[in-house]
Amino acid sequence: MRTSGKLWIGKSVGEVIQGENSFDIIRYFLSFAVLVGHFRVITGIPYYFPMSSVDAVHGFFILSGFLVFYSYMRNPDIRHYTERRTRRILPPYVFIVTLCWMGGVLVSTLPVGEYLFSAQLWKYIVANYSFLNFIEPALPGCFQGEAVNGSLWTMKVEILLYITVPIVYYLMKRFRPFPVFIVIFIFSTLYNELFYYLNEKTGNEIFGILKRQVGGQLLYFYSGTLVLLCFDYFRRYIKFLFPVAVLVCYFRYDVPLLIYVEPLAFAVVLIGCAYYIKWFVFMRKFGNVAYGIYLFHFPVIQLSVWLGINEKSHILCFAFCVVGTLLLSVLSWLLLEKPILSNRMFSSK
Repeated sequence: MRTSGKLWIGKSVGEVIQGENSFDIIRYFLSFAVLVGHFRVITGIPYYFPMSSVDAVHGFFILSGFLVFYSYMRNPDIRHYTERRTRRILPPYVFIVTLCWMGGVLVSTLPVGEYLFSAQLWKYIVANYSFLNFIEPALPGCFQGEAVNGSLWTMKVEILLYITVPIVYYLMKRFRPFPVFIVIFIFSTLYNELFYYLNEKTGNEIFGILKRQVGGQLLYFYSGTLVLLCFDYFRRYIKFLFPVAVLVCYFRYDVPLLIYVEPLAFAVVLIGCAYYIKWFVFMRKFGNVAYGIYLFHFPVIQLSVWLGINEKSHILCFAFCVVGTLLLSVLSWLLLEKPILSNRMFSSK
């Protein structure tokens, strides 16, 4: 295992992930937060979950900043890094995009021939396979023109964040970590403030959309990385840092200045829970389908509305969405993701 001692502020980077942690249950928690948030919006059924879907997405970016940067530090080879990220992200993504446009023929109001030769369908296929989902989020005649899978917008952001990792790694080795962190945090904060101001000033939602893109998410991703690089100190002072971070997250909207440190506080809370809540460590023995839950839940919820289940029974509708999503996720893991991840044919030499 190759590591970079120049970046590491605490002990050997190899000690961080080794041992017991509960990242799996945190991923499931975040995935279900997104599922419930979208279920509430699409079906109109007011189910409660203790975290919003927006916060859950931020949480995923934090975990990525911690775990993906760690992975690159272990082996800072761009080819190896690209291969690992591609094998993890791409197969289930391609699967759900393909399943949606092929399955769309069954729920579309258009005749089969008109659906298959529709310009909108081919625009959807090209846009979604290239991660540019915003260009065409809907399928012809499906779900009254609504987005088929509104969760996929984050994938292009995630990929762009992955691309920044080798660049930031190089800059941290060249200029030391903290100056680079300061530049990233200042840039991302100003980016968020600019597009928030423009959105409020003009009322144009395009600025709200731009605010959510990669420039605005750098704060969360690299908050996770900062905890990684300071992990020794994080462990040493966790009993003080954790309650302070919880308070910052809770009161962030009541005390205006707290919103600027909320990403780092949220990172402390999530990673603190991962290492100091030991009840769910056993889940590391099993495959994690949280990524599948995130990718697959939205079209399943849309299907439940198309079938009219939400009008018959709220409980039945929620059960249909959860079970359907879990079934797709498990099948994807067993038949697609796990074989590709474990196949030595794809391993770097």
